[in-house]
Amino acid sequence: MTRGMRLVGVMVLALLSALAAAQVLVTALPLNPTSLDPHRAIEGYSFMVTNQLYDTLLRLGADGAIEPGLAVAWSRPEPTVLRLELRRGVRFHDGRPLDAAAVAASLRRLADPATGARGAFLVATIDDIVVVDDHTLDLVSDPPFVPLLANLTFPATAIVPPGAGPELGRAPVGTGPFRFVAWREGEVVEIAADPDYWGGAPALAGVHYRVIPEAAARLIAFRAGDLHLIHDLAADAFLALEGEPGVALGRYPSDRTTYLGMNVEHPVLGDPRVRSAIAHALDRQLLVDALFSGLALPPVGPLSPLVRYALDAPDDRPYDPARARELLREAGAEGTRLVLDMATDGGLEDVAQYVQAALAEIGLRVELRIHEFATLLEIVTSPDAELTLGFWGSDTLDPHFMLSMALHSREIGSNNTSRYASDAFDALLERGAATEDGPERAAAYREAQELALADLPMLPLYHHVGTFAKRGGLEGERLPGSSFQLDLRGARIDANGTGAAAR
Repeated sequence: MTRGMRLVGVMVLALLSALAAAQVLVTALPLNPTSLDPHRAIEGYSFMVTNQLYDTLLRLGADGAIEPGLAVAWSRPEPTVLRLELRRGVRFHDGRPLDAAAVAASLRRLADPATGARGAFLVATIDDIVVVDDHTLDLVSDPPFVPLLANLTFPATAIVPPGAGPELGRAPVGTGPFRFVAWREGEVVEIAADPDYWGGAPALAGVHYRVIPEAAARLIAFRAGDLHLIHDLAADAFLALEGEPGVALGRYPSDRTTYLGMNVEHPVLGDPRVRSAIAHALDRQLLVDALFSGLALPPVGPLSPLVRYALDAPDDRPYDPARARELLREAGAEGTRLVLDMATDGGLEDVAQYVQAALAEIGLRVELRIHEFATLLEIVTSPDAELTLGFWGSDTLDPHFMLSMALHSREIGSNNTSRYASDAFDALLERGAATEDGPERAAAYREAQELALADLPMLPLYHHVGTFAKRGGLEGERLPGSSFQLDLRGARIDANGTGAAAR
């Protein structure tokens, strides 16, 4: 090694130590956020940033229990009324106070069709919002809507300032532990600690979210010391980092389920025999074993086992390609050409190629198309979609969230990309939503899951196991159920640990 190279090495180490001491966390996003307005964000990577800039009324605790956020207490003075008592002394980053009128305006904005929020369904059952006093408001739902408490933990319900317009997406203003600093499109989003945060100033001075689309490039950047934290590693990358000095690996139960969506209005996929043939053609146990090395679970139903009232017995539809071919012959669908659409950022290319090969074996020819997420969303919400590969997260850990978002008939044209419409399914969800937690509510949601498995608008392929890798100096971060819910309020970097270069 030359003297010049040694000098460069010393300078790099000095820079890393200085940045660790400065408490600037550097992590990565696989794509550019769509918006930093939580009401207009359309994917979870935006929420990874907005979660630090805004607060929700309620939060999920480490055990899935609902905890105070901007609301410190809640009660039901009547079955149809959810009363929220707000935290006092909270201000938006622009100095305006947070009060009941501001919260009411934010919830109305989320529900307003003019906002175009994909999360509008979260508050769609609120019939009226009554401001009782400056720090109390009533949310009225008739009939009663039990999942509302859980819904108010979801990032899309975060409270924004009164009068917020389209500019919020590029210049966000919230009440969260960090304030917005800069966004260089396709490069980095920078945020800084709010010293006046109501929950106490974060230990981190700031966070830089670098946009690195390629998984291999994220891994290289992490190994080079340019990142403190990376999420959702592929199995081979996770295993490759085992035993690497200065690196801590973690895995955790995830609320995500990867699925193959099928448009039930399509002239071929509308035949239940074809959907059943596709299900029989896929060896989901092989998929889990061959591609994920223990970092995924065979599906038990539409919901992750982490979610309340998820089914607890494995989906018993067997891998049976002979039966699949027989069903296709009965339906007159042999040789059908189909298109499978997916996003660039999902890390699902190997899964898509397996689906393509398995369906070719039974006589279905599948073209794979990969899109940026915004383009994919336009395609899969249209009546012309065919097959879709993606994943849902049941982020509130309440069964109503994912089942209603993905499969209720009112979400056709938005989140229900399978265009599934079943009066029986909708009725089960509505019964569960009006029933307090207990055996009756559990029965409604379990029956709904069984009906969805029988009708097959989407085929669950596997449940995720969450993964992350971090530098030894990072501690105190929290992941309730997915990387999209990363909580950095308690995070800090040990200056004696391994730092990462901020860019």
